[in-house]
Amino acid sequence: MQQEAIMQNSAVFTGDIVRSTQMGREALQDVFAALEGAAKAIAQWSGSETAFERFRGDGWQMALPETYALRGALVVRAAVRSTGKGHDTRIGIGLGAADFSNGNLASGEGDAFLSSGRALDGIGRGPRMAAPDAPALLQIALPLADRIAQGWTPKQAQVAFALLAPDAPTQEALALTLERSRQMTQKQADAAGVSALLDSCTLYETPQKQPN
Repeated sequence: MQQEAIMQNSAVFTGDIVRSTQMGREALQDVFAALEGAAKAIAQWSGSETAFERFRGDGWQMALPETYALRGALVVRAAVRSTGKGHDTRIGIGLGAADFSNGNLASGEGDAFLSSGRALDGIGRGPRMAAPDAPALLQIALPLADRIAQGWTPKQAQVAFALLAPDAPTQEALALTLERSRQMTQKQADAAGVSALLDSCTLYETPQKQPN
């Protein structure tokens, strides 16, 4: 009997790789290795349940707790952009129930899967992230976050990937890991807009008071 995974408050990402046909096989493999690494990193956030699967050549899906929808999308973008100049991924985001068996996202069902697929299909040539069925707070934050992420260089994306985690290292510790000076790491973090993005993530993840 297959074990079913039912996540009632989920974010499902459905994505594809930008200009994948112009990439060599090795470059595309690097991108998908980075996506898998991002999924593993997200799974470490307070033991959050995360599933990842590649499909249709340059397509992929990921499921994670809804509370990390914005932070997770940014970390995924950072992971991909860190692999090379111009590398990027589109992400359609759906929120709600997500049911899948044995981590098999390709056969997943639920509102989050449906919304995610529609969101990716509706992305035009400009934006790289969309969540049209999401609450207003995410819909407002996403275009601004998207615009910042599109400007990341690979080195800035490496810094963003590390510093956007909930349990991020200090800039000094990260500088040692990346073998860069603390000043350069801080400069790259500032250029990547990490501080503003963290503020947006924190606001999205903080329960909002309901009006009386």
